[in-house]
Amino acid sequence: MMTTSTKFNPRELLSQLADSNSSGCLEFDEGLISWKIYLQEGNVKYVYCSAQLLEQLKYHLHYLEFKQAVAALKHLPSSFIKIESHLQGNSAAQNQHLYSKVISWLLTEKHLNPSQGLELIEQINKDALHFCLWLDRGTSSWKDKEPIPPWIEEQLGSASSLTVSECLDLEQTRLKQWQNCTAELLSVHQRPYFTSGWEQKPIPASGSLNYQALKELSQVIRGSTSIRQLSLLLKKDELYVAQILSPYIEDKIIYLRHAQSPLDKLPSIPRPQKNVQQSSLLNSKNENKKPKSAALKTWKIVCIDDSPTILNEIQRFLDPDRFEVTAIDDPVQAVPIIFRLKPDLILLDITMPRINGYKICGLLRSSDHCNQTPIIMVTGNTGLIDKARAKLAGATDYFTKPFTRQELMLVIEKYLN
Repeated sequence: MMTTSTKFNPRELLSQLADSNSSGCLEFDEGLISWKIYLQEGNVKYVYCSAQLLEQLKYHLHYLEFKQAVAALKHLPSSFIKIESHLQGNSAAQNQHLYSKVISWLLTEKHLNPSQGLELIEQINKDALHFCLWLDRGTSSWKDKEPIPPWIEEQLGSASSLTVSECLDLEQTRLKQWQNCTAELLSVHQRPYFTSGWEQKPIPASGSLNYQALKELSQVIRGSTSIRQLSLLLKKDELYVAQILSPYIEDKIIYLRHAQSPLDKLPSIPRPQKNVQQSSLLNSKNENKKPKSAALKTWKIVCIDDSPTILNEIQRFLDPDRFEVTAIDDPVQAVPIIFRLKPDLILLDITMPRINGYKICGLLRSSDHCNQTPIIMVTGNTGLIDKARAKLAGATDYFTKPFTRQELMLVIEKYLN
């Protein structure tokens, strides 16, 4: 689907339901990820998010120091591993409640006691709600009097309650702290790594790590460990770790790979919007200073990728005064949208569900609409791209994720100028 959808404010909807002491289930669907927030008399009882990984459940168990349960995860039934594999390959598999099955198993096998189970659910609720409150588009619905999932009462008797006001205040405080980190940081699930030759770069004065500390850190973070996972290794709060890394990310000593699927589809950290009136006034003044001959053409670019994180990154990197960017996260809908928009350049991810980039590229080239349009294939690993197949499909070039703003501009300007 396209990233344009109905705007809504989860904070306002939750506040209204809390004020009216409502009981039921509030559902949010962003297209690739969905949430179900179960309320009882205006309090949060359980929050389900369809983006579930065993690694994240393990993080919560580690965070709460439930060592027996962490050790028990090594002996999970193989059927649970299959559920996770299905979730990673199909973000729409919302009927597969991985966490509920694993937590029930941990309780049944006595690796968790009921008190720990309640504490774990509260921790999961806070984390899932945290990301949910960053939504600004999608669909929402309310199911009045919908009871909390039966497995919770069967295993624990009842779920602990969180007041909505407490959740909103906590999220607002944490969000302001996240916004103080570098704008390159989109999610706690991104995976940092050091650039080749980073030792030759000057260490930023704003950083708190010396060369030796960075050298030791470079042995740990190599693009497979997320910031959240790194916080466990360092025994520090994840926000603290993000703040420590920020100056080195800004100075391109450390780069960030996108999050593991399906966590890459979670909402990115919202950034403060500029004052529209002030921005318009500044633009007006600047326009008056520019001669008419200096006006730049606005190029139309279409980005097709099933990762909202990558789409958000591309939109953030490209100057809206120069580029009109259309982001599409459902590849099935891409071709008719492209035919209608007639873009100047297309950025096309290779590995996507249902229909891959090679197929879309071939469909576009077989039409009269995109015979000459530059199509740049995007991949997370150059080793995964079949160059011969890309050429046969009609690709103009290929580009590797993750990328910097400078790298993106180089490939775009190469074919637009």
